[in-house]
Amino acid sequence: MTSQAHEPEPTATQTAGPSLTVAAVARRLGVAPATLRTWDRRYGLGPSEHLAGSHRRYSAADVSRLLVMRRLTLEGVAPAEAARSALSAAEPSADVLGAPAAGAEVIDAFADAVPMAADPPALVAAAAQFDNAAVRWMLARVHPRDVLAWWTDLVQPALEALDKRAALESPGEHAAPALVAAAFSELRSRAAVSAARGGGAERGEAGQADQRPVVLAVPTGRSSDLLVHVLATAMQENGVRAKVLSGPRTRAVATAVDRVRPAAVLVHVAADGGAADLEAGQTVQAVVDTAPEIPVFLHREGVGQVELPANVHRVRTLTGALHEIVAVVG
Repeated sequence: MTSQAHEPEPTATQTAGPSLTVAAVARRLGVAPATLRTWDRRYGLGPSEHLAGSHRRYSAADVSRLLVMRRLTLEGVAPAEAARSALSAAEPSADVLGAPAAGAEVIDAFADAVPMAADPPALVAAAAQFDNAAVRWMLARVHPRDVLAWWTDLVQPALEALDKRAALESPGEHAAPALVAAAFSELRSRAAVSAARGGGAERGEAGQADQRPVVLAVPTGRSSDLLVHVLATAMQENGVRAKVLSGPRTRAVATAVDRVRPAAVLVHVAADGGAADLEAGQTVQAVVDTAPEIPVFLHREGVGQVELPANVHRVRTLTGALHEIVAVVG
């Protein structure tokens, strides 16, 4: 059974400050706009303000309730029950949506959460049962400020265990890709919070474009995308903006370099054998041909067969890649 969305009368708190669109609230909470629309339709957790000639907008009280909803659902509370608690939550002070201080544009729903120890077998069990709430709970609370440790201590060993596990699953169920999808979602939240803490992901003060240097990260091989996003998130945790090139990378890298004008380029080589090494070599050469003045870092754990120009830096570990890039760009 679903409840109908209500249009409460604006309160003094709601009308005292600015209001936000669906897209802006989604960015602040680290959720998809579709999720906000579902919570509005099913539970009445929608925007309560309406301006003439425009879409409905979220007030400070609306955002506060959504923050409660997000926290409770990630804790495993049933959505309907979480919505009831959110709707009964006290209204916030009027500055929840006001002009944020540096680092406050994105709301960190777990800023006051107690971190938990990494437990890869528990994460594997939750993923195998498709217990999305438990998976997100663990992903959000293990190493909340250190995404490289989060990867090496929790996510990577869990994915490796799932890859070795034989299981009979129903159509549409596959534990490893489901965990990868949850990890990407967690990375989006962490990157948004880190970017805001550092002064804003894409916009600076007074709505001006963020002029901080950016690193272009390019995965090569079939299995490197998630790891490159982990590295990119780690850069943002260390105050460096990052963009990841997706799709057919070798053909698009020159265009991406021209468009982004990065302060550095990171090329990651997956452990897929000769094909990945060949793609990495072609990618590095494309960057050097397009902008020879840009520092290029090639990350490949272990011994590779990539032929590189003399000015390209090889890094063997995730930590080494992060530290060298931050030292050059940060």
